[in-house]
Amino acid sequence: MILINLPIKYYEMIRRTAAQFLLDSDALRTQVGSLSEGQKGLLCFACFVLQTPSLLIFDEPTNHINFRHLPVIARALDAYEGALILVSHAPDFVKEIHFDQIIDLAVL
Repeated sequence: MILINLPIKYYEMIRRTAAQFLLDSDALRTQVGSLSEGQKGLLCFACFVLQTPSLLIFDEPTNHINFRHLPVIARALDAYEGALILVSHAPDFVKEIHFDQIIDLAVL
């Protein structure tokens, strides 16, 4: 990822957020196309955190993600303050995130 002409405070914010998703400085200096699928996913999560959108919609957000990163993603989604729609076949992952309402299609 190439970061050009950003004030230093933004570099620090990006580095801190990337570190929360276990992305090191080497990953930040790597072209996105050269990252693994899992690293690309983590980078997307980091971007979402930095953008603070009011709504996130995820369909199988844990695909291609290394199992050791799942708690990191769950914590970030649990801390998210906007509306969240999540489709997942990973019930243990979903249990780590607070939802106001859960619709389990297996019990409908």
